[in-house]
This record gives sequence, structure tokens and C-alpha cells, in this order.
Amino acid sequence: MPNIFLYIILGFIGLVSSVYTIYKKRDTFKISTLIVFYMAVAGLTWICEFLVLGLFDSYTYRTGIFKDMWEQNLLGHLILNTSLYPATALIMVAYSLKYRWISFVAILFTLIDYLCVRLNIYEHHWWRYYMTAVTVVVVLLFEDYWFKKIQENRSKLIRTITFYFVAILIIHTPAPILMLLNKQYYKLQFVTNLFKDPYLSSIIIIFFYHSIEALIAVICTCVLKKWYWALIPFLISIISQSIFYKTNIMVIGGNWNFIYTLLIYDMFIAIFIFVEKNTLKSDSLFGYF
Repeated sequence: MPNIFLYIILGFIGLVSSVYTIYKKRDTFKISTLIVFYMAVAGLTWICEFLVLGLFDSYTYRTGIFKDMWEQNLLGHLILNTSLYPATALIMVAYSLKYRWISFVAILFTLIDYLCVRLNIYEHHWWRYYMTAVTVVVVLLFEDYWFKKIQENRSKLIRTITFYFVAILIIHTPAPILMLLNKQYYKLQFVTNLFKDPYLSSIIIIFFYHSIEALIAVICTCVLKKWYWALIPFLISIISQSIFYKTNIMVIGGNWNFIYTLLIYDMFIAIFIFVEKNTLKSDSLFGYF
């Protein structure tokens, strides 16, 4: 069986279990709260993966689809960190599963880690199995605490930080997909010299940029409440990407148009603003949600 099918199976399990959990718990929690929590966990996971995998080369995903190692890493990251890991956190908080279950999940994920290494669909560099167990325990405890804060204390700070993780997920999503489709990539000579691989360099450049853009979007929507502030993220995205394009920091594929990139990025900013305006509020725009 090709490696990618195992990744797809794990991702499918994560997505199906998330949908089932949201459906079963729709009378206990607002659907929008569960969805936002899922997205926030995915965004936090993306940040952690960027640090551990992207910057420090801790392991390798062997999806078997691309020749370049970092293309494989990016695909494996997108599948698992947007499905299986946030799904696990969602299940734990929705069903109020505590310490014994957290220990069980840590053991389960460590076993999956071991089996994936043995099956050669995943490779450790400096990463060790105990790190998987410790990471799972720490992250699940933190996410349980954070979900309680979201439920009990809708403070401006809690809401703003939560939506920063959501913004990372939504605003950055088009970039890795466009790179995997060979529509565009980014290059800066000093980054390439530092990290050697041009594909990894492209990932690092655009993730750093989107981390800043996500922060600006959150400030303009969560902190500055006037409607006109929400226009700033769109303008910054258009101006920044235009500069990247004109200075050859962004390189466009032969069958792609730069305008498509602008439209897609602005569409995802609009999606984030819609989510922010209509969720984690005492009275949602849509009562059922």
C-alpha cells in the first residue's frame, strides 16, 4: 500500500470523528465554539510543527508522493495537523476526558509513532518516542485548560489569542496548497543560504509573513472594532504580495496568474473576518450556532 493512503486514513479518521463529536455535542456546546476550538488547535499545531519540523528538522514524513523531502513533509503536515491532532483535542474537551484518558492517548500516539517509523512512512532525526508522549500530555492539558477559559471567561484577551491561532490556520492555508501545486513559491537568498533547501526556504518565508499578517488581522478585527479597520488586512495583503511579486521574492508558475493569488489570499482573509465576527459571542448571529 502506498504511504499516502495511510496518511489519508489517519486524516479521514480525524475528520469523521470531529464531525461526529460536534454532532453529538451540539446540545451541550455551541457548534461554532467547537469549530473555532478545532481551528484554533489546528493553528497552534501548525505553529508548533513549523518550529519543530520546519526550523529544527526533527523528523520526516514519507508520503511517497513527491521527490523533494520538504514537499513530502509539507503534505504530511497538512494532512495530520489539520485533522488527527485537532480532532483528538476536540474529543477530549467535548467529552470532558481527564488524566487517565490523556495518559491513554499519549501511549496510543507513541505507539502510532513507533509503528509509522517501523513501516517507513515516518522517520525520526533527533526526535525520540518519549518526546511524543510528553508533547501529547502537555498539549492536551493546555488545550483542556484553554477550552474551559473559552467557555467560562470570554475575556478580550482569551478571545484575541484564540483567534490568532484561527487566523494562522485560515490565512496561511492557501500558501502550502499553491506551493504543492507548483503555482508559486518564495525565495530570499539569505534564507536559502541558511536553510539550503529552496522548498523549505519558501515555506519559512511565507509562514513568517503570514504569522505577522495574522497578527495584524486579529488586531484589526478583535481589538479595533470599527468596520473600516477590517479593510487594512486586505490592503496589506495586496500591497505586500505585489511587492513580493515585483521584486521576485514571489515566483509564479507558468500556468498561473498573480491576480489569482491576490484573490485567493483576500478570500481567505474575508473568511477569517466572517468567522471572527460571528463566533465566540454570547449571542451569535445565527442562534443555533
